[in-house]
Amino acid sequence: MKKIFSGSTLKLIAVCAMLIDHVGVVVLKNGIALKASYSMFSDEQFTTLLNTIDIFNVIGALAFPVFCFLLVEGFMHTHDVKKYFLNLLLFAVISEPIYDLANCGHLFSVDQQNVIFTLLLGLLAICIMKKSKNSLPVAVIAILAISYLSYMCMLDGSYYGIGLISIFYLCYEKPMLKYIVTIIFMFVCGLDFTLNGLFNGYFIMSVVSVIVISMYNGKRGMKLKYFFYLFYPVHLLILYLISMGIDKYML
Repeated sequence: MKKIFSGSTLKLIAVCAMLIDHVGVVVLKNGIALKASYSMFSDEQFTTLLNTIDIFNVIGALAFPVFCFLLVEGFMHTHDVKKYFLNLLLFAVISEPIYDLANCGHLFSVDQQNVIFTLLLGLLAICIMKKSKNSLPVAVIAILAISYLSYMCMLDGSYYGIGLISIFYLCYEKPMLKYIVTIIFMFVCGLDFTLNGLFNGYFIMSVVSVIVISMYNGKRGMKLKYFFYLFYPVHLLILYLISMGIDKYML
């Protein structure tokens, strides 16, 4: 596979996929579909809307594995892991009320926490592994314990994200093994072990994300250090405001 994508290009690809996904969830689903009256759309129009939301969500499945991969790349190249950790923590906390607004319509909700918290716990997991010099027993305990914590805290991405980050880290020096294990893990997480699972749109797009990752050329590219941190809460706030505007128009 030709190596044509820098780190910044991967980040922009993931951001675009995430944006499409969130347009589907925040604007089309929360802003229109869940608030539409029976007289507003014909059955055909409403079905088209629901199908569009599904398509946007499938496209969004490309984003998360790429962000997990870039987290590990950042960890392997940073000169200050503590600062990296604190940056994630800061923007996770800043983003949470905006995430809750966009998804639940409230400034505070315990239903689900934003994905930066998942990346934060993933970083914690690989820090523990590195500290133990990648001891297998420690790695297994860290992955299971932190995956359980992410699940109990209802983090967006949860154990799926912790697993991806751990695989990308533990197989860092073995790219082919990394891609194979990642695809197997993605299939297992789909919980559909039939042919339907292989042809599921989310799984297919997840495999596409692995192909995109395999085209990484190891270069940093443009300096977008804080781009994702800022884009994440800002775009959610803008989409929420758009959904509120649509809601007022529909009334």
